[in-house]
Parts: sequence; structure tokens; C-alpha cells
Amino acid sequence: MNAPLRVAPSGPPLHELQPAAAAIRFEKASKVFGPRRGQPELTALDGIDLSVPKGSIMGVIGRSGAGKSTLIRLVNGLERTTGGAVWVDGVNVAGLDEASLRTVRRSVGMVFQHFNLLSSRTVFDNVALPLEIAGGDKAQARSAVERLLALVGLSDKRDRYPAELSGGQKQRVGIARALATDPSVLLCDEATSALDPETTSSILHLLGSLRDRLGLTILLITHEMQVIKEICDRVAVLEAGRIVEEGAVFDVLTKPRHPTTASFLASVTGVEPPPDIAQTLRPEAYPGGSAVVRITFTGENATSPVISRLTRVLGIDFNILAGRIERIAGRPYGRLLVSLPSDEPGLSASLSALARLELGSEVIGHVP
Repeated sequence: MNAPLRVAPSGPPLHELQPAAAAIRFEKASKVFGPRRGQPELTALDGIDLSVPKGSIMGVIGRSGAGKSTLIRLVNGLERTTGGAVWVDGVNVAGLDEASLRTVRRSVGMVFQHFNLLSSRTVFDNVALPLEIAGGDKAQARSAVERLLALVGLSDKRDRYPAELSGGQKQRVGIARALATDPSVLLCDEATSALDPETTSSILHLLGSLRDRLGLTILLITHEMQVIKEICDRVAVLEAGRIVEEGAVFDVLTKPRHPTTASFLASVTGVEPPPDIAQTLRPEAYPGGSAVVRITFTGENATSPVISRLTRVLGIDFNILAGRIERIAGRPYGRLLVSLPSDEPGLSASLSALARLELGSEVIGHVP
């Protein structure tokens, strides 16, 4: 029978510790699907190199067709690599036979987008299913299921059926079921895309607390940058089967290097000009007009009164057009859209002053 649920040792949160090793590692992993129904072969993944540190939450983001689902299915052997290796806790999943794969899968839980619950079984019985398949002592299995239901906040729903639950409750059942075999790795395949924003936030909070409490490593795929921003420590951006950018969430979200990353960020960290300003925005300066400048604040500067300071020092009036300040990976980050006179040398002096304050600035256009 499976051992009782693991609990992470006390001390600093796992995501603040330097990981000793990768729980999951892709080495030049590729997946090519052969020709089907007259269609040519498809390269879903092309030479993926990616490490997921133990105890971390790694997000993989990409558009539909980028290869996200194929990537996550390589971890538990639901798909086999065409080339390269996929290591899970030191074992190359790509080289295992089916019998050995079944053993590895007990250490890898999976949470699905559409819950995949059995409608004819109660909440309790859905969670118990993996333990029934594994066999063992029934009394211990019942005790494990009771603990899992308490862990996800569904003890009072144990005898309900899936049709009687909300979407968020169904996903909590799915999470409890994924944890039934006491895995060290949890895979989340678009686990919140079928949920409303408020429920999504509660599920992400639950996943974060489970990571800290149980010492899980979580690999999460999504097409929503808001999910990455809210829960992940690291992020990899997948485009046409290749990783085009990867790093700590704060670094990637505040200084994206690839156009695909920047496009995902528009709705999360972007600040756009109001419609009336956007209609008159052009690359060239208008005589006597204003420059529209996007200012980026990070760290302590995100909450400092830099605009009023610049106004006093330079004697230039800044007109604030739009702005937002938020927290990414626990650190403040903000963007402000301002207009200021485009006449030289005043504009250059303002941009230089912003640089001396270690603020990012970008002239995005000019208005009358």
C-alpha cells in the first residue's frame, strides 16, 4: 500500500531554496508524428532542452498547436519521444518499457482541463480510483482519501456526484485524485482554462499551497499569461515546437526578449494609450507637440514618486495617460504612460533623467 502523504520539512518555502537537482529534465527531446490520412508528418517538438527544479512550479505557455500538450505527455510516457531523453527523478522515461512506465506513473500525478471524473462514482470513489487500481489495504486507502479530501477542502462533498459540483469543486476532486498515489511530480494540463477568473485564482492558490506543504514539483501548461504570473517560479515560452524564451517569471515578464512573449504579455503587464490618443499617435514629432513615453518601474522604484521628482528637477510637466502597478513573483512592477513636450533638448534630458533613476523608458510615438 502507498505510504502516507508526504509533508515537506519545515523551514523556508521550497521555492525560496536552491534546488539540488532537476525533478524533470528534457534533453534534446523531439516528437514527430508520422503521416496521417494524407497529411505530411508533423514535428510537434524539436530539440527541447528544459529543466524543472525540484520543488518549483514551472509554467510552459504557448498558443494552440505550439506543442504544449505533447510536451507534458512525454513526462508520463503517454507519448514517446522520437529523439532525445526525458528524465523524471533521475529515470529516463523515454527508455522504459510499459511495465516500468506504470511504476513511474505512480510518482507523476496529472490534472486535466476537463476534469475527467467518472459521473457514476461519488467524489470519494473518484479520488479512491487510483488506489483501487494499485491494490493494497482498503482501510489505509479510505484513510488516505479522507486526508486528501480535507486537503482540498471537500470533506463535506465526499458522497456527492460530479453533476452536483461546480467547476472549481470538480477540479479540486481532480487534484485530490492526482495526489492519491503520493506523487512527487504534478502535471497540470490547462487545469484552469475551463474555469472563471475567481475560481481560477482559488485553484492556483490551492496548487501553490500543496506545493509548499507536500514538496511537489509542478509542471503546468497554459495559454494564459495571467496564470503564469500568479503562480509560477519559472516560465518557458513554446512556439512551433521550440522553446524561444525561458527563465525566472519576473525576468521574463518584465524584460521579454522574444516577440511571442511580448504578445502574451500585452494583457498582463501592458499599458496602452487611450483611444483618442492612439488615433493621433505617429512616429514623427508634431511641431509643438508631445512625446508619448512608456516608463517601466521595477523593485523599489515601482512605488517611488519619481514623476513629481522629475517635474521639480527638470521643470517639465508630465501628463499621465495610463498606468498600472502590480506584483510579479512577489516583486512590484509597474508601467506608466505619460506625455511630455517633444521639443529638444527637453525630451532627451527627461529620458536621461529616467535612465539615471534606473527606470526603463521608451518613446512609443508623438501626438499634437
